[in-house]
Amino acid sequence: MYIPAHFRITDQAELQRFMRAHSFATLITAPGGVPFASHIPLLIEEDAGKLYLRSHLARANPQWQHFGDEDVLVMFQGPHALISPTWYESGPNVPTWNYTAVHAYGSAQVVAGEATRRIAYGLVAQHTPEMADIPEEFERRMLAGVVTFEVRVSRLEGKYKLSQNKPGADRLNVQRELTGSELEHERALAEMMDQGEPEQRPEQ
Repeated sequence: MYIPAHFRITDQAELQRFMRAHSFATLITAPGGVPFASHIPLLIEEDAGKLYLRSHLARANPQWQHFGDEDVLVMFQGPHALISPTWYESGPNVPTWNYTAVHAYGSAQVVAGEATRRIAYGLVAQHTPEMADIPEEFERRMLAGVVTFEVRVSRLEGKYKLSQNKPGADRLNVQRELTGSELEHERALAEMMDQGEPEQRPEQ
C-alpha cells in the first residue's frame, strides 16, 4: 500500500484495535498471479506473542486451496469520505478522499479438528452471542461445509488519511463538515480526526 509518511500508522496496539473494530475484511490470494478475493469476518487473536487471523470459508470456495508458500493479504477498511475542495480556506485545491485502512500480510494454512469448531463458535460469540443452541446433527453438517484456516501475520501496514498534510484551519473545516454529515461513517471519520494521531512507533 502506498503510504506517505504523514499518513503512516505504526503503533501495533492501534493497528490491532482498528482490525478488531473493522473485522469484516477482504482476504486476497493470487494463484498464478491472478487475484482472488473473499469477504469474511475474522477473529484477531494473539498466541504466544504472535498475531493470527482466523476464520472459515465455504468448502466450495476454492480460495482455501490457494494457501501455500505465498503470503496472503487481508485488507481491513474503516471510515472514509469524499473531501470537497470547497471546505478548505487555502487554495487552490482539488477533491480527495480521506480513508482509513490496515493491511495484514502473512502465511495462511488450513486447520482442522477441534479448531474448526472453536473458530466457528468464536465467530458466533463475537457477532451473535444470543444465537440459540443448534441440534448436534445440524452443527455437524454445517461444520462439514466449511474449511477453517488461520493467517500467521508477519507484517502490518496502517494508513489513516485524515488531512494531516493540510493546514490546521483546513483540517478543522474538514472535521466540522464531517461531523455534520448525515452518514454515520463520515461522522466516525470526524471522530478519528478529533482523537488526534496515534503515537508513531517503529514496528516491532
